Amino acid sequence: MPTTDTTSRPRMAAIYAPGTVRARRWHGAGDVRGYRPPSGWTARADLTDVHPITGRALARAVWWIIETKE
Repeated sequence: MPTTDTTSRPRMAAIYAPGTVRARRWHGAGDVRGYRPPSGWTARADLTDVHPITGRALARAVWWIIETKE
């Protein structure tokens, strides 16, 4: 079975529609207020014990970065 060399292919960038919301866990060292969102996105930090995507309870409260595409 032939293998495909993917190292020479350009990476496809994800394209998000305006209003798209994505959540990412804050793993950074230091203050969450130091986070700067990518260009074209707004961000807020949320300390919660409920998973923002699944709605399931977490064992403890953790910081999440909630980003919205402009």
